[in-house]
Amino acid sequence: MKKIALLLIVAPMLALTAKDKAEYIADLKSADDGVAITAAQYLGNDGVKDAIEPLGEVVKSNRSAGVRIAAASALGRMDTKGRPTTILKEAIETDKDNHVIYTGLLAILNLKDTENADLAKAVEYCEANKTSDIYISDIVARIRKLVPKKEAAPAAPEAKPAPAAEAPK
Repeated sequence: MKKIALLLIVAPMLALTAKDKAEYIADLKSADDGVAITAAQYLGNDGVKDAIEPLGEVVKSNRSAGVRIAAASALGRMDTKGRPTTILKEAIETDKDNHVIYTGLLAILNLKDTENADLAKAVEYCEANKTSDIYISDIVARIRKLVPKKEAAPAAPEAKPAPAAEAPK
């Protein structure tokens, strides 16, 4: 009987403390970095597909690097190909913080979206602009093992004109 009474008291209290997905998405806009980071972690862990665009807004925002890193990491756990890779590529190309860029590359690697042209663009951007950062160079090398650089197709040999008919002598 005591167990049932305890359940009747505790269960409603737990229900009051649990947030739903919409509340976590709203928490991404919180001025408190800790609240936003916790929300991003929850949304990434649960793979909340409705959070892809809001997380994208955060990772491309001027929030603290910690919040942007949490959002990038969450996008990498979405188990969705396409849009998360595109968002991460855009963030990699615009963010000035190498920690955010590194996390974005790890997230893209985790998505395994190897056929997405945006993955190649993000890697090419880092190969051209971030070679001085050994951590970024390392993750780019790891991605290149999975997605080698596509070589330009060799030019077709020029067709030689047929020899002209010999003129009569």
